[in-house]
Amino acid sequence: MTRFANLLFVALAVLSFYSVSTDIVTYTVTFGPCVQNVTCPQGNPARFNGTFILNGTISPKLVLNVGDRLTFNLATDVPIHPLTICRNSPIPKFCQGSNGTDELNIPITHAGDTTSVTFTTAGSYFYGCNFHTGMGSFINVTNPSSSKKHQGIRHKLFPLA
Repeated sequence: MTRFANLLFVALAVLSFYSVSTDIVTYTVTFGPCVQNVTCPQGNPARFNGTFILNGTISPKLVLNVGDRLTFNLATDVPIHPLTICRNSPIPKFCQGSNGTDELNIPITHAGDTTSVTFTTAGSYFYGCNFHTGMGSFINVTNPSSSKKHQGIRHKLFPLA
């Protein structure tokens, strides 16, 4: 029994050393105006001149770590602009037309709706309107290096340039 307890202790110590810390990253999302060729994301339809705004920043690029849980809390109704988190989306679609395994959440459209995704793999992801191009941005998910396990990049906003 002692040998089993020692083995279990070692296994748990190794697991905790290699585990990825998880942050819950939450953004309040609104939908607002943007200026074509200035603050609107690439491909934004001129008839809308609008896009998603996260914590007051127009369509920012997000940088997260593997293991982070991204949560969007929708603060406004967007019935014709379902907010979607996806992968494999060609630019400037930002989730326009995504479905099946490329769609990582249930799109949300009503004030008070919440959606979340936990990223388990590093890579490029997107968020945006499921119906229209140019209404979203990038989510870059990185593997923190083992030496910087607890100091990795955490939920940073980068305005679109």
